[in-house]
Amino acid sequence: MSDLRIRERSLRGRRAVAIGAALAGLLLILGGGTFLGEEEPASDDSRIPLIGRTTTICTNPAPPSGEPRGKTEVSAVSIREAPDRTGLLTGSTLQSKPLELKLTAPGKGAQLPGVTSTVMISADGVMASASSAVIVGDVLEGPEAGLKAAPCLAPATSHWFAGLTASDADRTDLILTNPDDAQAQVDLRFYGQSGRVAVPGSPGVVIGAHESRTVSLSSLVEAESALSVAVQASQGRITAVAKRTQTVQLKRAGVDWQLPSATPSSVVVIPGIPEDPGSRQLVVANPSQTRASVAVQVLGLQGPYEPAEAGSLDVPPESTATVNLEKGLAGQAGSVKLTSNVPVTGSVISTSHRGGAAPDLAVQSAAVPLIGTGVSALATSNIADSVLVVSNGGDDDAQISFEVLSYDGVRLRTVDTVLGPNTTATRRLNSPAPSYVVVKVPPGSSVVGGVVLTQPNRNVAGLATIPLSSPDLSSRAPATRPDSAAGR
Repeated sequence: MSDLRIRERSLRGRRAVAIGAALAGLLLILGGGTFLGEEEPASDDSRIPLIGRTTTICTNPAPPSGEPRGKTEVSAVSIREAPDRTGLLTGSTLQSKPLELKLTAPGKGAQLPGVTSTVMISADGVMASASSAVIVGDVLEGPEAGLKAAPCLAPATSHWFAGLTASDADRTDLILTNPDDAQAQVDLRFYGQSGRVAVPGSPGVVIGAHESRTVSLSSLVEAESALSVAVQASQGRITAVAKRTQTVQLKRAGVDWQLPSATPSSVVVIPGIPEDPGSRQLVVANPSQTRASVAVQVLGLQGPYEPAEAGSLDVPPESTATVNLEKGLAGQAGSVKLTSNVPVTGSVISTSHRGGAAPDLAVQSAAVPLIGTGVSALATSNIADSVLVVSNGGDDDAQISFEVLSYDGVRLRTVDTVLGPNTTATRRLNSPAPSYVVVKVPPGSSVVGGVVLTQPNRNVAGLATIPLSSPDLSSRAPATRPDSAAGR
């Protein structure tokens, strides 16, 4: 009898475990939505920031052949999110050698001039989720002449670039930086005009600990048309930035940093497209194995509209496509919204045009919506004019506010406004330099934006854009979302 009771108890135990496992699996599918249901958003404002330490990288590799760098400086700020809590922000080289950049008080900013190498920004305590930094380069002459700017980026395991090039007239150097103590390894996946491009040497690119590695795309592949590149870390984590250099008939025609675009999604917004004359080329990457039918919409100052001769775009599977937006934008600032049947991402390649001045290049990449707060560590500068461009990519009104603050923490300007659905607003920033801008957005909104820098009185019509970013995104756990190109 005792043996029978033991067997009955064992059978009941196995049944309980099986039922528990089935219920757990069902709850995972119904609650998480990772495998079934709608696509997860690119960012989740319900996740709690982790207070500790964050690291961001201000990419600035040595120029080829000792070319003059001009003026390059890093600007860093800490917004006043929790004034009663302590924190520390410092700058160093990749090898952890301290630099003269330090912040100890919320609400303040600091600049590091004469930057000649990549800078690592470390933020501790409350500043880990309340700081932002940007690097700006201003070169007056030579092959590097022009204005380029980029926010300092947090390392990650996946990066997407839409619209890179590998030709003599439009050269791209992909700069991979590893801030950690162990080596990193990445694979590069290329998407051309006619589909996937097999590139020898692109899998297994190794980046040593505390090192940067520059990969010239023209050394790997020849392509006159636009390429899109997926960078996936198989070991460690990195930051990835592309340096674009254009020439026309052997004369320099612009230089800029190109940032990674938002992860492919069925709806993405490319913010901060500058006003004024010049070419505007939209590039769309489709990494899926299904043809993408993409509706293109401009989020303009008077509301949304379909750009002339560019209202829709078909992108073959695992391919990259381009369309000219210059006529559709008609010299107006705004953002571009892409709505697709399959996940896509994109960018806009902008060039300046002013009589008597050489052109310059600026690239705007698709961005995730702001969470709570958006910041540009540089709003006004002595080297350029500034315009704030903010767009609402959602279908409801968004009550936003922005304030411009000096690096001493003094509030210089405050504006409250309502952004209508799929609408853009611009504000010219003319506060005493240097200053930074903080934009507050409502929870769950689809607001994006950026600061456009121009140089109207130079021999080079300098042009650059700094996208707004949420300071605490780097301290949040990443959202889980399906990658349509995974495993292909």
